[in-house]
Amino acid sequence: MPTQTRPPGCPCYPALNDVNDEIRRLMDEPATRERAARYQELLKRWTSACSRNETCWTTAA
Repeated sequence: MPTQTRPPGCPCYPALNDVNDEIRRLMDEPATRERAARYQELLKRWTSACSRNETCWTTAA
């Protein structure tokens, strides 16, 4: 059990919030190959932005 609470998100990189918003909008679209390809691109962008911040974390499953 962690002894420290985590902050609600990763505030030091607003780009992550932008990518998260794009992912949320994308998930509202019908499942297609194009959506899957776009999702992969967004995950790469998210990973790239997050890798610059050692304290970055997510609650997404």
